Parts: sequence; structure tokens; C-alpha cells
Amino acid sequence: MFEVDGDTLDLRFNMQKIKTLEVMHKISLMSELSNSRGMLSFYLMEGLFTVGLFNATQEKTVAGKKAQEIFNKLLDEEGYNNLNAIIVGKLQEDLGFLFR
Repeated sequence: MFEVDGDTLDLRFNMQKIKTLEVMHKISLMSELSNSRGMLSFYLMEGLFTVGLFNATQEKTVAGKKAQEIFNKLLDEEGYNNLNAIIVGKLQEDLGFLFR
């Protein structure tokens, strides 16, 4: 979880969000994760973050430009490796059956 501008934000993934991402980027997420050994490309990390971002304080998704702005802010604060680990960890938590 992250705190940004007084709101608690979280990443929440489900199969529909993954399908949406795969169609948008014309990739297979599991293939990408396997080939990169869990190190997401920049565009895929941003894509996952923006489709999965959820404002837990307001109980609503964060979309579009606002999600991208938050991604850029957290990338600057957390660094690439830490943000990558957070995203992959959350994927494993929410969609664990994909990683068995």
C-alpha cells in the first residue's frame, strides 16, 4: 500500500485486468514474466500499475492520467527495483494460481 495526497492506494489485480492489459499491449503477461525472470519492462510495469491502482480510502479505481502521475511519482520515490517487486508481489498475492 502507498499513501499519496492523504489517500491510501493499493494495487488490485484480477483476471479481467490482466486480459485487458494483454490486449492493450499485445503480450502474454506470464510469458513476459518468465522471459524476464520477473523484471518487468518499463511499459509493462506502468501498464500493470495503471490497470491495478485502487484508492482504498475512496473505494474506487484510479484511472488514466492520474494513475500515470502516481506511477511516475512512486517510481521516483521507490526506484525501479522496489516498485517492480511490489507489483510482481501483488500479482502473486492476487493471482497466485498463475504462479504454481
